Amino acid sequence: MSAAFINRVARVLVGTLGAQLITIGVTLLLVRLYSPAEMGAFSVWLSFATIFAVVITGRYELAIFSTREEGELQAIVKLILQLTLLIFVAVAIAVVIGRHLIESMPVVIGEYWFALAVASLGLGINKLVLSLLTFQQSFNRLGVARVSLAACIAVAQVSAAYLLEGVSGLIYGQLFGVVVATALAALWVGKSLILNCIETPWRIVRQVAVQYINFPKFSLPADLVNTVASQVPVILLAAKFGGDSAGWFALTLKIMGAPISLLAASVLDVFKEQAARDYREFGNCRGIFLKTFRLLAVLALPPFIIFWFVGEWAFGLVFGEAWAESGRYAVLMVPLFYMRFVVSPLSYTIYIAQRQSMDLLWQLALLLLTFICFTLPDSVDSVLWFYSIAYAVMYFVYFWMSFQCAKGDAK
Repeated sequence: MSAAFINRVARVLVGTLGAQLITIGVTLLLVRLYSPAEMGAFSVWLSFATIFAVVITGRYELAIFSTREEGELQAIVKLILQLTLLIFVAVAIAVVIGRHLIESMPVVIGEYWFALAVASLGLGINKLVLSLLTFQQSFNRLGVARVSLAACIAVAQVSAAYLLEGVSGLIYGQLFGVVVATALAALWVGKSLILNCIETPWRIVRQVAVQYINFPKFSLPADLVNTVASQVPVILLAAKFGGDSAGWFALTLKIMGAPISLLAASVLDVFKEQAARDYREFGNCRGIFLKTFRLLAVLALPPFIIFWFVGEWAFGLVFGEAWAESGRYAVLMVPLFYMRFVVSPLSYTIYIAQRQSMDLLWQLALLLLTFICFTLPDSVDSVLWFYSIAYAVMYFVYFWMSFQCAKGDAK
């Protein structure tokens, strides 16, 4: 593992660590300000926002790392901005016209649909900004951008708890935090890039839209399916076992997702830039793939083994007895979280090799398994255990697929 790679990871890690500490810290306050049922309702709303945020960019932000010229980059950025605004307006109009469709969704969606649309727009643009900072190798600013996002959401949600009743504080706090943090991060991308993007001719924008059509054609459905598969458990748990179970499960995902976001996401930010460069220059990224795999597998094993024995007790101690059930959920899903931690960053080689069609098939299988796991078993424990094992097996398959792409012979 080269010193330069480790240095880049460390720079991103510092910012991501700050963001996670803020998120965990504010969670300690939120679980005392809101009930599990209110946290469950907010988690359902946030799941829908997260799903829509994938659609709103057409996944063209992933094409940034495949561009070879400055003009292509500027055209991609302009294309993404146009798409986000167009889809936002289209969704708002569709909701107004088809109001009866909203009424068939969870109550929290019908009551806060406009906040949902705006939050999705903000999350989509935030993805674009973070991708640009990564492409520019501005890893210090990338870390600061993550800290800003977590801090803005944290301050807004805690403040709103004293100003608004119930789930409204969580929703409007999330919305305000995302909008403010994204606006701040956009300033760091660079005024010259933004101006050049605006001035990019429509002809060039149309060319890159066609040139990188595989991203909306295959990556968008694949990532949408993946996001639905990761977010739909909260929705299904709320519908089948009630808001409390959804709230406990949401806390489990947030806390157990922290180490994944902390290190794995930091590695991903550096890995995808290095791997994409190696793939362009040498036709493969096998070396950096294997080195990154060994790093993640070794780092993750000890803490996950320890957590297996003390997880339930730790959750009760830190968050209070009302949330101890979240710890039991987390222990049941240790196999899932370990495999996700190791494999998720490495799967970016599928995008680099532009094998999105293969990824789409895997995501569809994953979604089908998720629905089966959350609908057939009749107890929460059975649901979570089957879900954990099925997910771990699917991530093993994902690892093999990613490695084939990294070798450069999957064409």
